[in-house]
Amino acid sequence: GFVPGLFGTSHGALQFMAYEDLKERYNKYRNRVSDTKLNTVEYIMMAAVSKIFAVVATYPYQVVRARLQDQHNTYSGVLDVIRRTWR
Repeated sequence: GFVPGLFGTSHGALQFMAYEDLKERYNKYRNRVSDTKLNTVEYIMMAAVSKIFAVVATYPYQVVRARLQDQHNTYSGVLDVIRRTWR
């Protein structure tokens, strides 16, 4: 329901946070003003790295959610899904 759905929204939030932090650090490294626009290659790299970070951070949640929705297996709860998946 509602609580697991809230965790699903964290993917976009993490990606946005990582993108903004990477952009700020990169511009600082290049001795630019923090809101300097990136060129195309820089933009693609920042977007890709921030997406990878968000996927790695939220993928375990996606697996647990999908297994909870699976009608062919019976689980006693979230912890049971995590234990059985880990095993």
